[in-house]
Amino acid sequence: MEIENRKNARRIKLVFFAIPFLFVLTVGPLLIFDVDAGFEIIVGFAVFIALLYLGLNMLGFNYLKIKVDKKSVVVKYFGLAPINKEYKAFKIKAGEVHDYKIEPKMGGLKKMMVIFRNDRGEVYKYPAVNVNALNKKDFEELVKALGILVKINRGLT
Repeated sequence: MEIENRKNARRIKLVFFAIPFLFVLTVGPLLIFDVDAGFEIIVGFAVFIALLYLGLNMLGFNYLKIKVDKKSVVVKYFGLAPINKEYKAFKIKAGEVHDYKIEPKMGGLKKMMVIFRNDRGEVYKYPAVNVNALNKKDFEELVKALGILVKINRGLT
């Protein structure tokens, strides 16, 4: 099973591109035409746009490519925000997946996936991956696939 959120990633990138454009369109006329009337409204709107941009940045949306099969679990991801562009990936053998958790952060606005690996009797925690950018169907598929893998590894099926 392979999950890729390319379509949602494009939409999120478009939003990150459009917000600074709106900011420039809002503040630009103030600077160019030296507008006095309605200055407070335009500045308030510009501040709102800036806060919206920072808020979206804090949610940390990721482009995700997750592959779960009989051999391994491969997670490739990178941040969609202009500030966070670091490409990361990890691969775990299917037999070494011990458990997983979907942890809500920021009052439930962020969903972080953590995978635990069992290696020689020790359980290791992989870095949390933000799965906010997955649509509902892909998220449910991911949870189902990881759940089945964990059950197989624990000998429950």
